[in-house]
Amino acid sequence: MTEQWVKQQREVDSYNLFFSSFDGLSGHEALSDLGYRLVGNFVTVADSRRQIETEPDFVLFDGETALLIEIKSGTNINTRDIQQMERCNELSYESVVDFLRDAEFEAQLDPNELSSVEPVIVYYSDFLDECRTSPGCLDALNELSQYCTVLSQGKGEVLKIEEGGFENSELDSLLREGIQLPKLVDKKIYLTENANREILAYSIAHDLVLNNLGKNDRISISPSDVMERYRHREIPLEKVRDALRFLEKIGGCRQNADGEFVFGTHHLGNLLQVQAKLEQTRVKDYLDGEEANQMSLGEFAQATETNGGSEN
Repeated sequence: MTEQWVKQQREVDSYNLFFSSFDGLSGHEALSDLGYRLVGNFVTVADSRRQIETEPDFVLFDGETALLIEIKSGTNINTRDIQQMERCNELSYESVVDFLRDAEFEAQLDPNELSSVEPVIVYYSDFLDECRTSPGCLDALNELSQYCTVLSQGKGEVLKIEEGGFENSELDSLLREGIQLPKLVDKKIYLTENANREILAYSIAHDLVLNNLGKNDRISISPSDVMERYRHREIPLEKVRDALRFLEKIGGCRQNADGEFVFGTHHLGNLLQVQAKLEQTRVKDYLDGEEANQMSLGEFAQATETNGGSEN
């Protein structure tokens, strides 16, 4: 299994694990019980007057408190983490109210009632345990906690406060006790923050195709369809094309004369093997290898023709 695939899966898992804290486990209190609703994920909250732009992974709102949440899956606290939270901490209330007004979310909550903006960052609990044993990492954690509340999470564990706290007493109490998290997490989010080619190919196969193919015998997808589906992520067209070409090369679809990629029920077997393929190779390496093989075959054919011509 490639190191890159392991990192991408750990990142996607971290998003979905946090997402599960909305509803929590049956019989346990969760964020939705306190009235929090998802305003958006992977969004931009900007403060033009202060010239600040932030990109939290999740924004939650309960009618009074807005949570700007960043999810981390790595094994260090770097300067970028600290700067992200510092920017979130510097946002004006007016800029967050403007964002909430413009956001499209179903809950009937009045942005004008906003009374608190809480920057939050979430790490895996095993990493934070190790971090506290390293003086350098601990110093970074202490600096980070000046700008936000730090939470930890783990599969089968709880989402809880590690550093800092919340103005809202109900929220603070809930997260000091901890929200119970499942061992097996439903996948609602498929892409990594940078939409790597591997996770993009997996997402197209599972999110766009396999989740919908049962309704139709055939699905046609163009690169622009993929970009529209993930329009909030600003994925470069080159990555989308590479991911679709990879799926075509492994027999998961075919490309028609209009440039669309057609997925049918007869491709199911190959589509179900996408993860196994991606665990072993990077999309770019696979495509480069295919092109090299095609060039070699072309050169062989040309040499054969040349040799044949000299014999006549």
